[in-house]
Amino acid sequence: CKGMLLRDDIILTTHECSQSTTLFFESTRGGSRVFLEATPHTALNANMGLHSKLGFLKVKDAPWHYLFLDQSVRRARMFLSLRSQPDSADVADDDDYNNSNKGSGSSTRSSISPYITCKGYRPIVHNFPLPNGEMVPIGEELLTVGLPNENILWEHADLDTAPALRNDDTNERWWTNAITFEEGEATFQKYFDAPEINGPEGSLSIVRAHDGFIGKASGVCESFDPRGHRGEACFYNYVARWRDQKPFSGMHFFDWLDYGTGRSLFERNKKKNFLPDLNDDMVGQIPDEGCVKKKFNSRTVHFFNDTERQEHEIYLSPSEDGQQVIARYKQSDEVVGPSSHDHPHLYMFDLNKQMYIVDKNLWDKENYGAIKHTAVLAGRPALSAGEAYFKKDGVIWGINYSSGHYRPKVTAVTMMYQWMKDQGLNTSAFNWVARKQWSTKDCYETDWKSFEIHAFDVRVLEKTCREVTKSPTWTFKDD
Repeated sequence: CKGMLLRDDIILTTHECSQSTTLFFESTRGGSRVFLEATPHTALNANMGLHSKLGFLKVKDAPWHYLFLDQSVRRARMFLSLRSQPDSADVADDDDYNNSNKGSGSSTRSSISPYITCKGYRPIVHNFPLPNGEMVPIGEELLTVGLPNENILWEHADLDTAPALRNDDTNERWWTNAITFEEGEATFQKYFDAPEINGPEGSLSIVRAHDGFIGKASGVCESFDPRGHRGEACFYNYVARWRDQKPFSGMHFFDWLDYGTGRSLFERNKKKNFLPDLNDDMVGQIPDEGCVKKKFNSRTVHFFNDTERQEHEIYLSPSEDGQQVIARYKQSDEVVGPSSHDHPHLYMFDLNKQMYIVDKNLWDKENYGAIKHTAVLAGRPALSAGEAYFKKDGVIWGINYSSGHYRPKVTAVTMMYQWMKDQGLNTSAFNWVARKQWSTKDCYETDWKSFEIHAFDVRVLEKTCREVTKSPTWTFKDD
């Protein structure tokens, strides 16, 4: 059996082959031979005509090109044509192809075969060859069988508009449905508003922590980056460039970033050794060596899985005299190790009032890179985030609220303070290290009634806020 890979998960083949229980197809991917296991595509085959000579197979366990938010993206491998008799008219080629041939004085003409033409780098399928030599026109029949709209491309509708993507590592090429700038922004906006990302009212999240579209998008990008959670600060620069494209590329952000023109931004000029200039609104957003593309791609944040997160979950208990608060890891019952004033431990306090401590002295930085707050809860919303200071024997001597990803407010201190009160702990046993601009005034100005944090009785939080901001151990930290 032979077949055509229309996109990563759909093979067009003969009717007879489409009925086979299991087939293995040899294909080429990234310059290497691979074998694709395929089974009948029941849904598409059910829509084929009774006397059709063609059918479909579904590639088993076909990898997604990437998963971005709720969009599972496949790669389109060719364009389907309604024309059974191809011509040899010149057409515009992919940008990459044109750029590499500028000044050559030549144009690229379609390569003709009985069933497929190539215009530029774009393969266009007109007919399917049967074993007996017959050519079966594919156009009219495939147009009505219910092929997916996403990343199934047609010559008449998509050839001139479909953006071209390329993986420089493997030299693979594919194409995708063009989108408008408004559709690209709407993809982000939908997730700015999603409860699972934004969190309930009164919580902290990577979206609530930022003002403006670019800041919010940068936070979302780190959490949902298909290439392994690259750093938020550099995403700011890339999102700004994606929005400033003129004309707009027609690509979703991550396609543009890694497989479109964005893949070559922020690279050093090898001859003159300089980085490209940044727009004014990017100044101060780390436009330095850390955002050069190769370093940006390699510096990722390690997001915890459930097992790793449980290893860092702690519980609090009073000392024997009740004057101190001691933190122990739940799994091992060992006390949290000491920290220094300059290098406190990182903590997260989740929506279920579970607290997690990452001892920076024990963190495997060589293999996992620097620890970030987004790592612990895998970018999910929280009640608080910051750093904790420890003496020997697990004794807490201070908690601050320093987190660039989550940017806690005085409400985060309030809920943590109430949580400790509910456990009967001595809330004056350590320093509540606040930001300088926080005060009791914030307690009166906060709309506590709007909070949707089910773990707390919001009716008592305003009183708790006033109590903690007037605590004798309420201290300040420079911003």
